[in-house]
Amino acid sequence: MTKILFRADAKPSIGTGDLISLLHLSRYLEGFELYFLTQKTQAALGIMERFNPKNLYWLDENASLEDDITAINALIENENIAIVFFEITERKLTDYTGIDPSAIKVCVNFDGYIPDDIALLINWDAAAHDYYVPERFPQTKFLLGPRYVILPQPFYDKTLRERRNPSVRSEILIAMGGADELDFTALVSEALSEGNYRLNIIVGAGYANHKKLKKMLDGKQCRYSLKLNVQDMLKEYLSCDFAIGAGGLTASELVASRTPCALIATYEHQIARCRYFAHEGWATYLGYRTFDPQKLRDAIETFTPRFGDTLFNTMAIADELRALGRIG
Repeated sequence: MTKILFRADAKPSIGTGDLISLLHLSRYLEGFELYFLTQKTQAALGIMERFNPKNLYWLDENASLEDDITAINALIENENIAIVFFEITERKLTDYTGIDPSAIKVCVNFDGYIPDDIALLINWDAAAHDYYVPERFPQTKFLLGPRYVILPQPFYDKTLRERRNPSVRSEILIAMGGADELDFTALVSEALSEGNYRLNIIVGAGYANHKKLKKMLDGKQCRYSLKLNVQDMLKEYLSCDFAIGAGGLTASELVASRTPCALIATYEHQIARCRYFAHEGWATYLGYRTFDPQKLRDAIETFTPRFGDTLFNTMAIADELRALGRIG
């Protein structure tokens, strides 16, 4: 059985999407033995409690790069790991020198800095083709563009294509990402608190402002529910009439579930994705780390998305990993 080690983190400075996306991808990989290595942050603890992977190893939250590399190499040697899959956004992957060459290396990468020995690279940014010159990396297979986003398997259910745009929008979902360090959850909730809406507010394991948010909403006397670390986000998407989300993994999930939505880019690398989704007619884009409350309310009332038949292809990543597993 091929053994694959996933290496990603979750914390307020980078969000939770890196770790969650690899956990979702792991569920496509029947026939693999799966291992996870992540920093022991509060956000990661909550995520791992939810997913409960079998072979879980922790790094100290403040582990140095040297400690990180040492832990990876120890697992490669001790567990006979065939593939190491990185989704590291806090450091450049080119800093990870000295990784045991016996393991095949795969990565999700958004900054363009990649080692020469990466066998498979995935980047689902809309501008991904601008980051790389594939001819410089003859050993690397590139999967570039938004269609290669990692989504949970239920988002490919064919019945989602039959979803219709609601004529009345009163059930509003707010999902600004797992950490939301800038607290757009509170800003968006306050902007909609006096409208004739029922707010379904989802916060993740890294969100730190629950009490402050609840106090503000109770003071506004608006209708709302506040949910932490939800396991089945697809159910939440399908239960709403309109959603406001961040430009990370949430944005792709909203589009895949064919949910009318408005997006706010909370990290710079999300801007191109949000603009691309808006250009395609799948979402409306409100801005980077800002939004106009009136434009948001107008979007809820008037925005009509235009979805095609096949938007994403996570299975292509799983197929490439199976091929690499046979090589390894």
